[in-house]
Amino acid sequence: MKEVIQHEKLGEIVYEENFWTGKKSLQVNGVRLQKTNKKTFVTESGEYYVINGNYIQGAVLAAGEETVRLTQPVKWYEIVLSVLPFLLIMVWGNVVALCEIVPVVGGLIGGGISAVLSCLNLFIIKGVKPIWLKVVISIAILGVTFGICCGIGYAIIAAAQQNAAFFIEKPYSFIILTPDCLKCSVTSSSAFVITRS
Repeated sequence: MKEVIQHEKLGEIVYEENFWTGKKSLQVNGVRLQKTNKKTFVTESGEYYVINGNYIQGAVLAAGEETVRLTQPVKWYEIVLSVLPFLLIMVWGNVVALCEIVPVVGGLIGGGISAVLSCLNLFIIKGVKPIWLKVVISIAILGVTFGICCGIGYAIIAAAQQNAAFFIEKPYSFIILTPDCLKCSVTSSSAFVITRS
């Protein structure tokens, strides 16, 4: 993410911040400033520039008596639009009645996929100006998220059905010992048989 600001006293300010790592760089009037710590930059003449905030909170540059807003903070509706893919997958993937309609992977896998795509959505829509375009992009990312998680859900069901068919065709028997001294026998021709050991 790169912002170019024209300031009447400081001149041209070029601020860059990596959304994923948070690494920042600053140029004033075409001269790249040296970074002394996470938030402070210094010129060759010894002037200090401090950047408070970040891409999400909104970055503000303090240079002596001057303060310059470098980026706007995230608006509440951008957060709502970005969280929708995550919420949809976490709710849909963990409600059995909904998964019977369309199977969607939830839990850790679905949560991870939807969280990454939610962050990507926030990054994209924060750089877009028209609100209607933010909504369209968010709906598209919501559809992509749902499609990926739905595809994984169908793949898991297909794999489970293949394995179930394998076990039904081949007779098997094994014993599961539980911590409370119950012995469970499982065979292909019967349900769980539980006996006290």
